[in-house]
Amino acid sequence: MTPPTASRLGLDLVATVRSRLGGAPRDDLTSPATLAAWLAARGMSHCADPDEVDLREFRALRETAYRLLEVVVDGTRARPADVESVNRWAAHPPPAVRLRAEDLPDGRTDLRAEPVRPTTAQVLGLVARDLVDLVTGPQRDRLHQCEAEVCGSFFVDTSRAGRRRWCSAATCGNRMRVAAHRSRAHD
Repeated sequence: MTPPTASRLGLDLVATVRSRLGGAPRDDLTSPATLAAWLAARGMSHCADPDEVDLREFRALRETAYRLLEVVVDGTRARPADVESVNRWAAHPPPAVRLRAEDLPDGRTDLRAEPVRPTTAQVLGLVARDLVDLVTGPQRDRLHQCEAEVCGSFFVDTSRAGRRRWCSAATCGNRMRVAAHRSRAHD
């Protein structure tokens, strides 16, 4: 399962296809169970159990997000259908929370936020709103696509210089450095 990338739901969802630019992309969202695991890994284990329709919706939003991230990084034109899809998903109401008050033995009251079980449509709305913020907000200029030959993931470059090349120095960066070393050794 793809690990979270900087707690951006939109980027995390796009990253569920690994080696996108290589010969054999691997999709982490292959069933409602893998979607449930992805949601749980992002702190949403209390969501309604996804079904096949939810899986198709998440995968469709993922591909739309990928194309819109390409628009930002490459400076190309957005497809109107992609913009409309994100707007449709972003219009879903956010998950609700409930305030719970518990009287403590010492006479004080402990107040806690208690999440209400969100629908998958509400979670899709969270992802879509995160994507809108990502492609229009302050991190837009720091959005990059991994330069590893096969990766294709996007990331927000938080380095001071803004010249990070890979989504992860430990995985893609290491693979690219090893490949460059091997190439130099053969020359």
